[in-house]
Amino acid sequence: MKITINGKINKNALKSILDTQKEKKIIIAEFCKKEKLKSFLYKDSELEYEYKEEPKIPKPKTKKVETRDGKIKGN
Repeated sequence: MKITINGKINKNALKSILDTQKEKKIIIAEFCKKEKLKSFLYKDSELEYEYKEEPKIPKPKTKKVETRDGKIKGN
């Protein structure tokens, strides 16, 4: 996220601006996930944001091992 502010700004105004930008990011991410977009670039006078789909990491499968006493260990 890239935000450009020219001049001095108080803490409350900055917090308000950042909260608004967070909301925009959430809306963009939800839209991209819904439409199955891999990347998306949004730019306006207040916010420049690039969405990239996070790669899905497969969970490693654990092997089930039977012990000598007949019990199965593993997930």
